[in-house]
Amino acid sequence: MVNRLIILFSLVALIVIMVMLNLTSPAEIGPLGVLVFFTMIYIVVLGVATGLVALMRRVTGHKNGMRRKDYFFAAVIAFGPIMLLLVQSFGSFSLWTVGLTVMFVVLGCFLVSKKT
Repeated sequence: MVNRLIILFSLVALIVIMVMLNLTSPAEIGPLGVLVFFTMIYIVVLGVATGLVALMRRVTGHKNGMRRKDYFFAAVIAFGPIMLLLVQSFGSFSLWTVGLTVMFVVLGCFLVSKKT
């Protein structure tokens, strides 16, 4: 049930992103619109990450549905591309920032695995 909601929200967020890209510019939309844009991108990436975690769960042989911990993993993994997009928007995208982002995602997944 939760997977279907995540897929539905991801599709709605993708539609909102497409509308925002076609009808506005960053100067017109303002800071709140940019916040909404990044939030919608996170929701879309969360849907993709949830699908990837579910796929990896099936590949590893788990026949049951996704657990609560798997959704936390998807949320942490989904934040990685958002961080890279934010770094790129500041103009300091380099191999160093990619490495730091990967390290942050790995540490976040480690924290999820230990705390839940």
